[in-house]
Amino acid sequence: MNGKILLVILSAAFILAACQGMPSEKTQIQPQQNMYWQQKFKAFEPNDFFEDRRAMRMPVEGTIPRGHLRQDLAKYEGINPNGSYIDFIPVAVTRELLDRGRAQYNISCTPCHGVSGYGDGLVISRGYVPPPSFHEERVLNMVDGEIYSAIYNGAGSMPSYRRMVRLAEDRWAIVAYIRAMQISQGATEDQIRAVGLSAEHFGLGEASANLANQ
Repeated sequence: MNGKILLVILSAAFILAACQGMPSEKTQIQPQQNMYWQQKFKAFEPNDFFEDRRAMRMPVEGTIPRGHLRQDLAKYEGINPNGSYIDFIPVAVTRELLDRGRAQYNISCTPCHGVSGYGDGLVISRGYVPPPSFHEERVLNMVDGEIYSAIYNGAGSMPSYRRMVRLAEDRWAIVAYIRAMQISQGATEDQIRAVGLSAEHFGLGEASANLANQ
């Protein structure tokens, strides 16, 4: 008798285990309501409680996301506490940084400034105001912070590129690459190759390459 009962129980267990749930139109049973049925608003839904009827609220004016406080003026704005430009690059200048600067320069700067920094980019032939050459004396005498500021704040007809080049490290990478391009114009090809680079690395044209060989 006990064996038959055990067999029935095991059979029932196997049958129940084989059952699968099926879609139902009935209202689901929620034993513990808690906050499950609370009133809520999804993204972009209207909310008449607020004057602008937007459920999604803007951050309180003056608030800063955690980890985004830019207190280092030298790194994030290229200036000293008194507002003057810094005369150094506040990040470690490495080969990796120069490679990053080259990539960012080619993406954001070459349309106007050209591959070699002579202000002969593609858009100049379309009527855009030519930017100054990075190799003219005035720009050569600029301190690093002033070049960074042109990227961060814009300069003359050049708009701010802080939103296109969003990371401060990438902006400084561009500054470092511009400095490398400037140095390359007065260096011989042997000096350039001595540091593991080449004239092609800086986009030197035929005339510039001949100058580097002199």
